[in-house]
Amino acid sequence: MENKKNNAVEKVENTIKKTSKKPSQKKSAVKKLTSNKEKARKEKQLKAQKLKQEKIAKKEQLKEEKQKIKAEKERILAQKRLETARIKAHKKAEKEKAKAQLLREKNRRKAEAQKRRQEIKAERDARREMLKNETKKQREQRIAQEKSQKREAVAQKRREKEERRKQIAQEKRQKREQKHNHRQKRREQNKGIGGWLAAVISLGIATLVLASVLTFNFLTPTAENTILESAYQKSFYDTVEQVDNIDLNLSKALATKDEGALQKYFVDTAINSELAENDLQQLPLHDESKFYTTKLVNQIGDYVKYLNNKIITGEKLSEQDYQGLNQLYRANKTLKDSLQKMMSATSGRVSFMKMNDDNAVLEGFEKLQNLSVQYPELIYDGPFSDGLDKREIKGLSGEQITKEQAKEEFVKMFANYDLKDVDNAGETSGDIECYNVEATSDGQLLYAQISKQGGKLIMFAYAGTCESVNCDEDLASEKAQEFLSSLGIKSVKPVWINLANNVYTINFAHVKDGVVVYPDLIKVRVCAETQTVIGLEARSYYTNHTNREIPSPTLTKSQAMGKVSSGISIKTARLALVPVGTKSEKLCYEFSGEYDGSTYYVYIDAISGRQVEMFKVIESTEGTLLM
Repeated sequence: MENKKNNAVEKVENTIKKTSKKPSQKKSAVKKLTSNKEKARKEKQLKAQKLKQEKIAKKEQLKEEKQKIKAEKERILAQKRLETARIKAHKKAEKEKAKAQLLREKNRRKAEAQKRRQEIKAERDARREMLKNETKKQREQRIAQEKSQKREAVAQKRREKEERRKQIAQEKRQKREQKHNHRQKRREQNKGIGGWLAAVISLGIATLVLASVLTFNFLTPTAENTILESAYQKSFYDTVEQVDNIDLNLSKALATKDEGALQKYFVDTAINSELAENDLQQLPLHDESKFYTTKLVNQIGDYVKYLNNKIITGEKLSEQDYQGLNQLYRANKTLKDSLQKMMSATSGRVSFMKMNDDNAVLEGFEKLQNLSVQYPELIYDGPFSDGLDKREIKGLSGEQITKEQAKEEFVKMFANYDLKDVDNAGETSGDIECYNVEATSDGQLLYAQISKQGGKLIMFAYAGTCESVNCDEDLASEKAQEFLSSLGIKSVKPVWINLANNVYTINFAHVKDGVVVYPDLIKVRVCAETQTVIGLEARSYYTNHTNREIPSPTLTKSQAMGKVSSGISIKTARLALVPVGTKSEKLCYEFSGEYDGSTYYVYIDAISGRQVEMFKVIESTEGTLLM
């Protein structure tokens, strides 16, 4: 029992010993394992640090390379931008240079065109003035001379045409001979039918193509020519229609005594006259070719207005009035028959684009110039009255001057214009007989008419160019007044001013005792760019200017104002002496005011209180006009 107990104790002790040894071994193993792990971890850590450092180094190297590449790119881009900016600046400079050169060329061409237009206008105005004031005898002589010159020009043109025809025929013969020689050589070379057939085929094709081109060019007019031709034909046939209408209305007026019917026929005739005049101006004819035709239709319209006004004022038409109407009716009938002959001569197919010296229409209108001497002159109150050439000239006095004295006066009048090549240019007859003098100033034509009696400047035109507006109305009026003062024209004031095409047109009227005397009117043109006077028209002034006795008004300003429509808001009022026809003058109150956004000028007779005239201010492409 005791033994068993001891054995059990011993077993337990042995077990305890074994148990006490194992932790120590385990600790040693764990320690060893831990050491290995620590070593491995350190190695791994070192390896990781090394890899990290290598990675960082590689990254830094890559970053440096990227920075280098980026810097290189920036350098290249900067160089490109610099080069692009340089090229762009160069192109811009070249473009600006080309643009400036183009602008200079454009301005040069514009200046030349403007200069040429001004020269043509001055020449045309001078010719119109000459046509307007020439006598019948001078007119007949001029027409005969022009026809002779035209016949000689036509003969010369025919001779030149014949010479050209002969030259072309000779050139064609030479070409045919060359072709013949060339074909002969080819025949000798080819000696067979193949070459001959090829030559014939090629020649046939060339001839066919040439014929097609010529046919197309000759038979197919351009669109622009077609439009122009249509417009010209419309104007011509409309003229024919209006002349027919005038003929019809005048015949009816001569066949009735009823005043109401007469007024209707007269109004219709006046409208037909205006439409015919407008259509005539659209035709591509020289001024002298349509001058007398236009004068006739204008005179018809003006005369029927004159007769209509007599009926309105309660007057009876006299036997003389009917005689004048009959004369115009016969003259218009001659015009009508002439137009019909033109249409017959062209088989109703009038062509203006192919107009030449042999054209029936052109010859027909030239023959119509003789209309001015085929019917008696009419003397009546109207702007187109033939009696205008027989008016008393009140504003000229003094001795008759010679053409050399006129030349001397011309030089004095235009002393500030740097004149060159001063020379006499013939004479002008009519109501005021003048010497014509011309010169050049700054390369431009300056043309003037100096009256034979007294040596006064009746008109002048200077073909200068005005490109811009460098002065206002006041300065332009001041320059014009200074020029008039240098001519000895005093006591005038500007009553109307208009700006068009960079030129001021200023109307000056004589003023006496505060009354504006409109018959004594002078028109002065001032270039708005140079402030230079470039034109003057003083015919009306020297025709009417005299020492008048201005009558006293019967009506007060308030009473005259009561005669104006209440719808017009009156702004200004003054006394004015206004012309009535060519023989009389009336003292009027001139009222200016506005109605419905437009400006009106109303003239009320200061004696009778009746309305004498009314004008409406119209803004147009030609500036401000009174209609």
